[in-house]
Formats: sequence, structure tokens, C-alpha cells
Amino acid sequence: MVVKTKFSWRLAVKLAAAGLVLAALAGHYLFAPWGFYWKVDEKEAALRMSLVETAQGYLGLNEADGSYRVILDRYNAQPVLPMNYVLTDEDSWCAAFVSVAAMDAGLTDIIPVECGCQRQIGLFEELGTWEEKDSAVPLPGDLIYYDWDNRRPGDCTGWADHVGIVVGTKWPFLKVIEGNRDDQVCYRYLLLNDISIRGFGRPDYASAVEACLN
Repeated sequence: MVVKTKFSWRLAVKLAAAGLVLAALAGHYLFAPWGFYWKVDEKEAALRMSLVETAQGYLGLNEADGSYRVILDRYNAQPVLPMNYVLTDEDSWCAAFVSVAAMDAGLTDIIPVECGCQRQIGLFEELGTWEEKDSAVPLPGDLIYYDWDNRRPGDCTGWADHVGIVVGTKWPFLKVIEGNRDDQVCYRYLLLNDISIRGFGRPDYASAVEACLN
């Protein structure tokens, strides 16, 4: 017995229209720029993006060809080294990377220069710009710290293993630029409130803008 089904043009049109809408939404999401989760002052936004763009200038530097050493050399060239410590090829260099980006962008008044993640967090705490809440939504130019050993939900208070600079958000995702990720400077994409997030350094860009105006 053969059962004949009646073709519905109306249903086909509806399905096609729904498909087009979904495709348009997906395309918009994929191609929309990574940016600010909420609007900030234009001058503050420009200052935040100056750190991001400075960091992006180092994209692709890596350990394999030794090009990453320009970051170590820039860090070690400071007149006074934090902890009086000279970085070597044996050291992790993620914190040095964000420090060098801050130095190049002229933002060391609001971004502590350090080569150790945990010590850098302590300096943010002294400045009153440390965000302990893992679920906080950062803005471009904020620093994000990770604890790879964290396995439990809720605020992570463990030892910081790694740091990067927030490039932007596209809910529910974050885009970050990091040094010493897979031995190079490259991007990372992760969910907001990822379990590995230790917390955020939230530089006081507003005060830096005000200082420039005065």
C-alpha cells in the first residue's frame, strides 16, 4: 500500500523563511565585531583599545623561531626590574607580555608591571582595581587571570597560572590575546564565567583619561 502525502507550499515557504532568518542571525553573530559589553565614554574606550591594539602588534611572535625574545628584552630593559628579576628563556612570559603591552601603551600607572601573575594580582589589589568575581563581564583592555587547577564551580581563589588581555565580548563568549599560549602570542576564545577564570584586573582607565585632560 502506497501512502501519498500532500505537499504543502505554505509550510515549505515558512520553513524556508525560518531558515533564512536563522542564517541571517548566525551570519550577524559570526561577523559582528568583538567589542564592549556596555557603552563607555569615547575617550575611555579609545584608551582601552590602545592596549588591545598594542598587544595585537605582537601577534605571531613565538618560541619556535625565537621572535618572542623581543618581549623578554623589552621587559628586561626596564631601569628597575620588579623583584630585581631578569627574565630568561626558562621562564613563563605571559605576565611579561601584558606588562610590555602596558609599557608600550603608556599605561603603567594603572596596569602594574610584573612577570609573575600572582604578584601582579597583589598589585591590582593594592590599587583597588582587582575584581574577584569570576562571573564579572570584563571590557576590552581588562586583564583576565586563570587557574588551570580549578575544578569546582563558584569563585576561584587558587593560585593564578596565566594572564591575558581581554579583546572583547560577544555574549556569551570572550576573546583574549595572550602571550605564552602554546609558546606564542595568539588569541583564546572562552565562555564568560569559565571555570578556569581566576579573576580580573580592572585598570582605572577613567582616571587615566581624567589625568590626560588635566
